Amino acid sequence: MPDRYTYPGSDVLINKFGVTDYDDWKDAEADFIGARMGALREHPIVGAYDLAHLQAIHAYLTQDMYSWGGEIRETDTHPGGTGIAHCRPPFIVPEAERVFGILAERDYLRCLDADEFSEGLAWVWGETTAIHPFRDVNTRSQHVFFTQLARDAGWVIDWSQIPGDVFAHARTLAIVEDHSGLDALIRPNLVAVEDAEQHDRLMGLLHEHTEGFATRKVTRDPAVLDRELDAAREHRRTLPPLDAFGHHDPPSGERGGPSLGR
Repeated sequence: MPDRYTYPGSDVLINKFGVTDYDDWKDAEADFIGARMGALREHPIVGAYDLAHLQAIHAYLTQDMYSWGGEIRETDTHPGGTGIAHCRPPFIVPEAERVFGILAERDYLRCLDADEFSEGLAWVWGETTAIHPFRDVNTRSQHVFFTQLARDAGWVIDWSQIPGDVFAHARTLAIVEDHSGLDALIRPNLVAVEDAEQHDRLMGLLHEHTEGFATRKVTRDPAVLDRELDAAREHRRTLPPLDAFGHHDPPSGERGGPSLGR
């Protein structure tokens, strides 16, 4: 929807290069923001995993393109083509304080086994998707933010095994349904940082995925995405437990601690 962030009569965001052609704008954004994402993979921004930290990441990623990087949006938004509303601007800050406050209470998901970590990350990622604090570049900012949080918590996510469009679909469903789709995609692809051989391999894959994450993709039919997400949920239910070091737990009855929740 056109607003103060866009050129009159256009969906193109006002940018520092004055590019008004839609395709040229998207190509420039992918190039510049993709390069910044790659830089943060090597030199992450240190922060408290709160709204200010996410704002700092967003400002860094968008510094070449936009003058409003890191600023809380002032207009209503929704996932493209869905009609699903994101959080209204007046409620963005209090909602972010609520969500990231719960994350802090859980010690940023540290010292958890794979099931607990995946469920917690899926919840906070879904809630942050609903908040959608910036006018644009939310998806890429969250990808950097939560990938960094996972590494600090002792986990590497093998993004090469997670289709980007299915993950985006799961994030949208987390706004109106629940975060089970995100959990189903994250949990099978967690590798403990302590597994050095796997860690080195996945760092290379993470670089490749970071580049791909900023590239425009063809949108697939939602029904196809639903089927793939349902298959991921079914696969998720069959996974054996992993402890906080990425080792398989023996069967031991009831497990787990309190989980994040709405």
